[in-house]
Amino acid sequence: MTPNPLLASDSRSSSIQRLYELYPKLAEEQSTDWKNILDRAQIMEVPAAASLATAGSDCTSFMLLLDGEVRVYQDDDNGREMTLYRITPGDVCLMSLNSLIHDRPFRANAKSESDIRVILLSVEDFHRAMKASDTFRILILSSLVDTVCTMVQSFYDTAFEPLDMRLACLLGRLFERADSDTLDITHQELSQELGTTREVVSRLLKKLEQQKCIVLKRGKILIGENKQMPGST
Repeated sequence: MTPNPLLASDSRSSSIQRLYELYPKLAEEQSTDWKNILDRAQIMEVPAAASLATAGSDCTSFMLLLDGEVRVYQDDDNGREMTLYRITPGDVCLMSLNSLIHDRPFRANAKSESDIRVILLSVEDFHRAMKASDTFRILILSSLVDTVCTMVQSFYDTAFEPLDMRLACLLGRLFERADSDTLDITHQELSQELGTTREVVSRLLKKLEQQKCIVLKRGKILIGENKQMPGST
């Protein structure tokens, strides 16, 4: 990924400390090769809603996310979007790995959903780290397996779960993550998460409101009197 726009960060030491908090095994890596790679790494801060990569673009660096959240998604010619996965601190990007390992263009789009802070390794240093550090290589492979499993589950849900159930489960997760009775989210944003149209989502949300599971407001969704989504326990 190539963050754009970029802001230089002055807190290099705190960023390295944050890196070791998220990836504690890396703190045990003391080889000279790894230390040199880390010395050359860039520390970047990127504002929310910045485009980090687009489908077909070259991947010019490898990103280790320290703070914030990144959404990786695909879209079609009609402007419909579908979220593939999100990257949070401690995760790695599956699409970046695919691009770097196979030397091919990025196959999706990526955007920062909040202000983010990242450590960037050049393409050359990513490959050096994979060869020089067993710790780094194991971390990458472990994260790769976790991301693939998450995506497989997501595709299973898409193929076999009814859309109304997927919407209800998504809302349940969002309420839990927000730790609030109110979500600041639009019907369009929900449709992008589920890979469907805004009109379909609006119709399903209206049914949930009729069941008193939610209350719809402009740009907001509130937990209703029922306080339980269909299918939840």
